[in-house]
Amino acid sequence: MMAGHGWSRRSAVAAGAVLALTVGTVPAATAAGGGRASAPPGRAAVADYVPLWSVPTTEDGTAAKDLGVAAASAPVAVRVYLTGRNPAGLAGYAKAVSTPGSPLYRRYLTPGQEQALFGPTRDRTDAVRSWLSAAGLRVTAVSAHYVEVTGTAAQADLAFGVSWHSYRVGADPVRQYGRQVAGTPQQAPVPGASASVPAQVASAVATVVPMETGIPGYAGRGEATSTSGGSAVAASSGTTSAPCSVYFGQRSADTLPTAYGAKAPYAGCGYTPQQLRSAYGVPSDLTGAGVSEAVVAGGHTPSMAHDLATFGARHGEPLAPGQFSQILPSGLDETCASQGPMYSEDFADVQEVHATAPAAHLTDLGAKCDDDGQALPILDAYTEIADTRLATVVSSAYNVRYNEATLSPGLIALYEQVFEQGATEGIGYYVDSDDEGDDSDVSPTHAPTVSYPDADPWVTGVGGTTLAVGPDGGYAWEAPWGDYTAGLTGDGTRWAALPGTFLGGGGGGTSRVFARPGYQRGVVPDALSHANGSAAPMRVLPDIAADASLGSGVRVGVTVALAPGRPAAYHEFSLAGTSVSVQLIAGMQADAEQAAGAPLGFANPALYARYGTGAYHDVTSTPTGPAAHTDAVGPAGTPQPGSPATPYLITLGLDQTLTATPGYDNATGLGTPDARYFASYRRR
Repeated sequence: MMAGHGWSRRSAVAAGAVLALTVGTVPAATAAGGGRASAPPGRAAVADYVPLWSVPTTEDGTAAKDLGVAAASAPVAVRVYLTGRNPAGLAGYAKAVSTPGSPLYRRYLTPGQEQALFGPTRDRTDAVRSWLSAAGLRVTAVSAHYVEVTGTAAQADLAFGVSWHSYRVGADPVRQYGRQVAGTPQQAPVPGASASVPAQVASAVATVVPMETGIPGYAGRGEATSTSGGSAVAASSGTTSAPCSVYFGQRSADTLPTAYGAKAPYAGCGYTPQQLRSAYGVPSDLTGAGVSEAVVAGGHTPSMAHDLATFGARHGEPLAPGQFSQILPSGLDETCASQGPMYSEDFADVQEVHATAPAAHLTDLGAKCDDDGQALPILDAYTEIADTRLATVVSSAYNVRYNEATLSPGLIALYEQVFEQGATEGIGYYVDSDDEGDDSDVSPTHAPTVSYPDADPWVTGVGGTTLAVGPDGGYAWEAPWGDYTAGLTGDGTRWAALPGTFLGGGGGGTSRVFARPGYQRGVVPDALSHANGSAAPMRVLPDIAADASLGSGVRVGVTVALAPGRPAAYHEFSLAGTSVSVQLIAGMQADAEQAAGAPLGFANPALYARYGTGAYHDVTSTPTGPAAHTDAVGPAGTPQPGSPATPYLITLGLDQTLTATPGYDNATGLGTPDARYFASYRRR
């Protein structure tokens, strides 16, 4: 994948100095599913892993149907994930190496050192293999993190102490998954896995994950909660004749009705790399040179390499030989075939990183569109990066779930273990906060919630803004990203029912799962930390933000056929969403890493340490004055390039219950980078 830096690494000898440190998170067992169930004598329960497909959401409506105990011969595939030899020590070292002022700050480990100190021991792995083989299961794969086996439901019953049930998911064929035995004390709210293991291997097993088996067509369900951020496409400059603004407010929609007492400007044509770098104050000598970045995305756009090279050449950022590479698992295209040609935004992801870090080495990691809604393929990609230190800045516009509270503790534990491992090696993970505002529209309870994994305290969660770039390419103002749209009335004389319908906004809010991490103490207002009525202060999102609005947007390009029967060609247009902002931030973090001359690693402690120093634009909900409405006319409400142009009004800065206030807020976090942000990293 990506080449590593070659920075000097910390010797493994000093790791014992931080083993007692802890991180401010709620134990994973407090997540949905309740943690560990009771177990029969001689066995121990493991953290529950409840498959995502079995949890009801607003999008898919109902949970999977339990068809009862599976036939003894039914095929079963399982991953038994392993615990490291010192989980508390791993978390402690990850915290110390990431915290400014710590004696171990930036004293990173190599992957080999991390494995030797904190990874599973060979004898523990061998013990798990022996137990599974003795139960009649066939070992098909062994990694540093899991043992994968296949067999029958009868063999799985014996190995894991549970009856395996068959479930039907929507219209898909029957599949086999494990579920707790009737009569045990824990009552799971949805079908899931409540397994136990022999006591002698219990300390080596983190969780038991059922894998998809014999489910043709499942990858094509299109489960909304496992897509990449759901970005919306704005004005299609270059593919239609619709008007748009090169900078914010350049062109006024004089022939259309007024809104809020004035004519609205046309939405942006899509900011260029030069506009973005100028507006956020990226110095010209910081280009991400010497830094390796990884973009993790579900699916794969076949023309990605061509599109990135074309985009770079057109915008003054040509690719150097060997600067871009791809890691694509076998069978990727087959698993994602039913998603459609524009399913993956990975072509845009790499262009947005390149826009703000044009000299960084960039690798795209595609993830299959299967295995529990892509949760495991994305986890595998994160793990591969950590195991080989192929990049120090890792970004993804992928949310495992809109509602963090529906996740099982086993899944959270697996993700956190990888995030902590990456932190010890100087790797930072950046994830978008999704495009659903406070998530009340997609939550089963319709209550504000936050998504995962951006909610994890070991991740930098990136929110969205509306960025106004001035005619000189400089920063004018920003508002939180929250777009409402309204069309014209039938007679075309006015805009109907302003502000209209909520189209999308940056995610944010207060976690119900994770306690407030130490780096947020003294920065995040108590009113936000206790917003859900919790006696204990909780994690608040996002951490930082960047442009994501339909009214502004960022220019990207893709090779696509604009109509059936027409040849595919490269077209540019404007893209919006936190899938944009997370990649812009990732690129700017590469610039900051170049300035620092060393990997930034897990960035949050350093980000929050810069609060109040002038390093950020303090984004508020009224950037142009009290009670002012900011708006724009979208000339082409298009799902993809080439669609017809239809005028509509975008009212900006209304992000449901999330509000951007002076200081840290739950709509834009710390704010957006300023020139002083990059200056603060320069070596003195």
